[in-house]
Amino acid sequence: MLKKYIIKTRILFLLFFIGVLTSALAQGTGSVKGIVSDASNGEPLIGANVIIKGTVLGAATDKSGLYRIKRIPVGKQVIKFSYLGYETKSVEVNIIKNRFVNIDVTLKSKSIVTEDVVVTAMLQGQKRAINEQLSSNTIVNVVSKDKIEELPDQNAAESLSRLPGISLERNAGEGQKIVIRGLSPKFNVVTLNGVVIPSTDEENRSVDLSMISSDMLGGIEVFKALTPDKDADAVGGSVNFTMKKASKKPNLNLKFQGGYNNHEKYYGNFKGDLNFSHRYFNDKLGFLVTANYQRANRGSDGLSVSYEFNREQRQGEERSIINVTDLNLVDRKEIRDRYGASIVLDYDLGNGELLFSSFYSKTVRDETRRRKRYRVGNFRTEYGYRSLEKNIGMFINNLSGKHHFNFIDFDWRAALSLSEQKTPFEFDNRFRELAAFRNDIIDNRGPQFIPEGAKNDLNQTFFKNVNVYNRSVDDKNFIGEINSKIDFKLSNNIAGYVKFGGKYRYKDRTRNNSRLWTGHFNLNKLGILYSQHPGLFYRKFSLTSDRKIQIANFISNENLIGTFLDGQYNFGPSLDGGQLKEFYDRMRNFTFPDDSSKLFSDDPEIKLQDYKANEGILGLYAMTEINIGPRLMILPGVRYEYTKNTYKSIFGTPVSGEESTPNLVNVKDTTGGQKYGELLPMVHVRYKFTDWFDTRVAFTRSLARPDYFNLVPWEEILRLDSEINKGNPFLKHTKVWNYDMYLSFYNRYGLFTLGAFYKELYDIDYIRRSRVKEGKYRGFMLTQPVNADQKSTVLGFEVEIQADFTLLPSPFDGFIIYLNYSHMKSKTLYPFFEIGPRSPLPPFQPTVIDTVREGPMPGQANDIVNLTLGYEKKGFSGRLSLVYQGKSLATVGTREELDGYTDDFLRWDLALQQEIFKSFKVFLNFNNITNVPDRAFLGIKDFPTQEEFFGWTMDLGIRYKF
Repeated sequence: MLKKYIIKTRILFLLFFIGVLTSALAQGTGSVKGIVSDASNGEPLIGANVIIKGTVLGAATDKSGLYRIKRIPVGKQVIKFSYLGYETKSVEVNIIKNRFVNIDVTLKSKSIVTEDVVVTAMLQGQKRAINEQLSSNTIVNVVSKDKIEELPDQNAAESLSRLPGISLERNAGEGQKIVIRGLSPKFNVVTLNGVVIPSTDEENRSVDLSMISSDMLGGIEVFKALTPDKDADAVGGSVNFTMKKASKKPNLNLKFQGGYNNHEKYYGNFKGDLNFSHRYFNDKLGFLVTANYQRANRGSDGLSVSYEFNREQRQGEERSIINVTDLNLVDRKEIRDRYGASIVLDYDLGNGELLFSSFYSKTVRDETRRRKRYRVGNFRTEYGYRSLEKNIGMFINNLSGKHHFNFIDFDWRAALSLSEQKTPFEFDNRFRELAAFRNDIIDNRGPQFIPEGAKNDLNQTFFKNVNVYNRSVDDKNFIGEINSKIDFKLSNNIAGYVKFGGKYRYKDRTRNNSRLWTGHFNLNKLGILYSQHPGLFYRKFSLTSDRKIQIANFISNENLIGTFLDGQYNFGPSLDGGQLKEFYDRMRNFTFPDDSSKLFSDDPEIKLQDYKANEGILGLYAMTEINIGPRLMILPGVRYEYTKNTYKSIFGTPVSGEESTPNLVNVKDTTGGQKYGELLPMVHVRYKFTDWFDTRVAFTRSLARPDYFNLVPWEEILRLDSEINKGNPFLKHTKVWNYDMYLSFYNRYGLFTLGAFYKELYDIDYIRRSRVKEGKYRGFMLTQPVNADQKSTVLGFEVEIQADFTLLPSPFDGFIIYLNYSHMKSKTLYPFFEIGPRSPLPPFQPTVIDTVREGPMPGQANDIVNLTLGYEKKGFSGRLSLVYQGKSLATVGTREELDGYTDDFLRWDLALQQEIFKSFKVFLNFNNITNVPDRAFLGIKDFPTQEEFFGWTMDLGIRYKF
């Protein structure tokens, strides 16, 4: 039965292909092309609909406002041009056999009803985004370049967070990575002009989007339902940043702003952007260059807390008993310098174009962290000082071409993308006080009671260790692809295209680490030597009663921290980084005279974290878009991706403990790899019920590859701690079924959409901790990534409203509103150890039940709200925006009581702008007006796990265009 079905399917496909080929080769047809632009300013209109009346032949304009329609019957035809919010225009044209006829059209906004009404940038940006979404054959959200320019977002991640279903992972108070539809950043693909941006993370596949300045972009697209011509490893969504192209008129944009950071009382924030474009040789060659620089103070006050389960809840108690094991008070000073530049060259071939783009971005982070750590579980208090310089860079080169012929269109791309994360110098120092707490300390009522039980005896606080790290991750990607498209027309009511192509991606990724180290035993030995021979040293040192180097030698005379966490905690003394750095510079080559051993030595154990990875991905696809009548569109297709990867690392056994020099024995090189292929069917359907209402349905299959470090075949055996840490080169990739449905309602005043989605994820991987039950290492705790045995699910819905009020009388016609709300729910399974009854037989040990429990996926916020209320009138522009992100699971504990959650986050921003004279504007931005901190907690809010205050910021600047 199945065999007959397959034969019938092949026969139908063959007949369809023969019909398409016959249609494509049919004579007696011609073509039309042109550009659709705004009548008021000449800007191209993206996503405008161009239809040959009386047929289903048509096209939507691309990023340049360009359209092409083929297979048009020879003779007089009427072309209809429409764009939501603009007047529709019909043009009669004479189609010539086997020729392209050029028809350029300008459309006038319906908002212009009197001479004193000006179509504002905010209104234009909203119209462009709406039209681009509606013209797509899939489910997509769009941020136009006009909207990007008008909102007070610090980077590309912040701009993306304005879209439905997208939340942020923040770092130092600014958006860094995106979570789409409740799925962590590693489940998303991020591209720049179609080129995959390589990961900037040391271990996983996520991309740091804080590196990309919003001012360099021409627009943002988020595809939430994949088509076969897109990379399949986008489970949450596929984000594409589009770069600007040169406009016909010479264009120079300048933007400069200075800023203030309220938390650090810092006036040195700065941002500058330059954008120049022009076309040469009769507009054939386009040239665009951008450059930007930003300096931002990202300092903060924060705390982090760890807990352990004590005992179960008893009758009359509100909860189980949880003890604080670790309270960290952290004062962080950080300056971030961000540099960016890009160049775009495009050449019009007449029947196509060539495009070359080069994009560069670099972030330099200069951070100093002072920490006081109450290690209640170990009866210790520790003081730490760390300084580091981290450089994160990205470089993307892209050469592509598009070529249009009567029979076929094809495009191609060759690209090279590089990313690097380098920490050339991380300087970490630690001091320790033993027996640091009184016996009456209260450790089960929350972190605020911990400092009350601390002794804070600085006279007995000694120098514990110094670590100097050098880390680097390099990621290189080579990409080649080619796509072909054949238009067909079976009748005036059935037309479309067939598209097929291939893509190859090759990745070369390397991680290298080194550590120069000295520990407690060496520093204690140094203190004893100083007590005997102080003349050997560059300065005087005070010692503890047992001849250890005191913390007092490195305490600053100034209060370098100030009021901490609004006075909730007393941080204590400030460590002086200059004195610590001088100690390292003077003593790094010190050799003990008695045994010629060195104070500082290299740590071979850190090499266990190194790896080299290669990954090749071949993607092939075929798809067709069939338009049946003016209302129905069907897009079926299939994609096949073949993956081959190899990973190289080492495994070995560390033999050092806390009181000895690091060493590694039984070191061996190890190699692992995988090969697998996946067939991915996809179907999209769009039906236009009326001119103002359509629905879209998508059924797709996608995949997610495991994180890099999880696949590395490394192994670390910690005998003293009875622990084993290892990778898993046999980890399976995640397979996902995606179901999407969207309803869109629209008219000249805006857009209302209602969407729902459901995802089933199979073989999702997670980090599992379990006891080794047999063999040489029985009883050791094993930490290793594994695949879940059961499926995980994500479901939710999204609502979006974009509207203007131009139908109202003045002055109310200047209002614009943008609102979206998303609700999500996910389910996955986590490992869980349950303690059962004791065995009735010797040695009478309790039974440990290795089981699982249900919970949400990490990073998934239940509710997300974005609201922007804008007003524009006579050169004035104002926007008040709100971002709300509900709580989400941040960390998975060994028990449900120890799960960590990111708290609700609600932030208000304000942007004001006034045009002083034509093309010259002054603006004022306020971010995080209400000084909302980043917070996280256990299931009980009285038990915070993290709290960090950044304060509010203000920027004042000018923008000039000519």
